[in-house]
Amino acid sequence: MLIFMGISLAGVAQSLSFPYPERKYDFVNYDSSVLYTPVGNPNLETFFNKLDHFYFDGDEGFTVLHLGDSHIQAGVVSWCLRRHFESLCHDSHGDFGLLAPLSIAPKNNHPYYYVSRNSGNWKFERIIKNETGTQIGLSGFVAFTKDSLANLTFAFPKRSMKEKHEFTKVKLLHGVSDTCYDIFTNVDSLMVDCTTDFTEGYTEMVYSHSFDSLVFKFVRNVDSRASAEMHVHGVLVEDSLPNVNFITIGTNGASTESYIKEKHVLEQLEVVKPDLAIVALGVNDASGTNFDKGRFVQNYKKIVNAILQANPDCAIIFVSNNDFCTKRGGNNHNQPLVVEAMKDLSKTYHASLWNLFAVMGGQRSIYTWQKHGLANTDKIHFTNDGYMLEGDLLFGAILREYEKHLKKITNNEK
Repeated sequence: MLIFMGISLAGVAQSLSFPYPERKYDFVNYDSSVLYTPVGNPNLETFFNKLDHFYFDGDEGFTVLHLGDSHIQAGVVSWCLRRHFESLCHDSHGDFGLLAPLSIAPKNNHPYYYVSRNSGNWKFERIIKNETGTQIGLSGFVAFTKDSLANLTFAFPKRSMKEKHEFTKVKLLHGVSDTCYDIFTNVDSLMVDCTTDFTEGYTEMVYSHSFDSLVFKFVRNVDSRASAEMHVHGVLVEDSLPNVNFITIGTNGASTESYIKEKHVLEQLEVVKPDLAIVALGVNDASGTNFDKGRFVQNYKKIVNAILQANPDCAIIFVSNNDFCTKRGGNNHNQPLVVEAMKDLSKTYHASLWNLFAVMGGQRSIYTWQKHGLANTDKIHFTNDGYMLEGDLLFGAILREYEKHLKKITNNEK
């Protein structure tokens, strides 16, 4: 098997449309698209060992956490990465991961690969502005209602390739004291098990057959108090078979401060226990005039510590800010400080850094990306093509390290 592992990546690479990104743009610094690992990343080796078991034995899946801001909320980069992880093994598929009813929140860009709908009188809070003090969970978002009957629906457009991503297990994340509503779904006839954990705050439903759409119906109990609310923090969906479980958490306008002030967001990481965490926060921290590198590092440490609390063996990859312009149109000069901070964090946590700022071409490269249709006119966010390119480049950097891992195993066996 080890011999097969050593040669298989080349075979897999030939079967892919592009094992590594095509050098299509002369302004992209492809040679910088590597993982900077100053003092080693032993947890990355642990993650690669999981990939070995998954791709070559098929007996163990893995979970990737992708955490960030509006760049991540769009879902394009996450979907691209998920597809690449799947492509290494033709029989594998990726779970949709974490879903949030973002249709309730106006002016909120919905993730790329699913849509949500709602009926009834719902309200919401996000980690950016929590004016009511309502507890916010893993998705960085909470929907809540007092209606006697309310629905949440999740559906998947053609681009999600839903036929390859059906699921048999659903975990509804809700308030720990939400006993005032009975919960039904459109596939209850297929349900074989249902358990509720009020300590962690979730209800898990297991089904006999896979399906690709989901409708939740929340019905108030007859004996419940009229003032009681139902709180929904998100929905985790997965298949019963080992596969690629990709958890995407991104919120428009989010900074490191946003995540650490809502402690329940980080506490619910215990539910997913990621094997690899790709953390891409910092644009909203660095966009202001009072950016403080020391405070930024301390905030990041609280987030990373929460991830490692959920799984001490989780591999960490930091992603630096992209180049961007301030709201006044000037170029942001805090980018090098963010990169320095992430290099320091990589040393502290024996983690890795993917320097998107350098890959783009450095200072003022956002203008070039916008000129070539890869960045929006706001010169902060990318277009879908730009996010796809980012996902291709980041996966290529991870794939290079995985190839080294396979070669090292093969050489040790000779």
